[in-house]
Amino acid sequence: MSNILQAIQKKRLVVFSTVLIALLFGCATTEQTGQLQKSLVSLQSEILQLRQETDTKLSNMAKENEALSKQVVSIYSSVESRDDKIKIIMGKLDELEYQLRTYWAETKTILNTRKKTDNRPFAPQTPADKSANPAIDGKYEDTYKDAFETFQKGRYEEASKKFSAFIESYGGTPFASNAYYWIGECYMNLKNYDQAILNFQEIIDKYPKSEKAPRALLSQAEAFRQTNDKKSSITILKRVIELYPKTEEAIIAERKLRNSSL
Repeated sequence: MSNILQAIQKKRLVVFSTVLIALLFGCATTEQTGQLQKSLVSLQSEILQLRQETDTKLSNMAKENEALSKQVVSIYSSVESRDDKIKIIMGKLDELEYQLRTYWAETKTILNTRKKTDNRPFAPQTPADKSANPAIDGKYEDTYKDAFETFQKGRYEEASKKFSAFIESYGGTPFASNAYYWIGECYMNLKNYDQAILNFQEIIDKYPKSEKAPRALLSQAEAFRQTNDKKSSITILKRVIELYPKTEEAIIAERKLRNSSL
């Protein structure tokens, strides 16, 4: 395009130079004047054509630029979306890993408790003794184990009922706080988040020093997130860090606060 423009500029210079000389010396004939007019018309036509070509090319360039901008935005959004998905996946992996460790610890606790029960010296108990202290009744381990195994099999409604029955019969045993926790997890799996929140709160209120308390808070934060209560979810994650620092739950809570778009 620059070459065409230079050619037009040279042609324009020649035409105007010829016109100027003819006017100065008054020697322009009718034929020369006609030729000059034709040259001017041709020059104007070329300029108009150049302008049209320039406008067309500028319009095409603008469209290409807009298309490129859209591609850049699309690529950026894709990368951003991928990063968000990675964060979500990493968070879920953390949750699954912790859940597996929790299941294993729970199973070991049941086995160890049962082992101690089986190895203790035999001492016949009277009905009065059992009613006075339900924990002496060796059946409470079996009752809890049955409820926990039901949960592991994914039968959450049934497991919730069994854990509730356990609390009614053996509320004074060391497994009571665990039972509340697993009821909460049953409701989480059933997507009944309001009931999950209430059961996790039972642990926080009644058993704040229980090993399940920080985990109950973490799960409660997730339940609030699922109900779109962003403010409560963030507040509870901060409470996990504040009340139970240096715990694994606190580490997970910190990661959730950093990475989440809660």
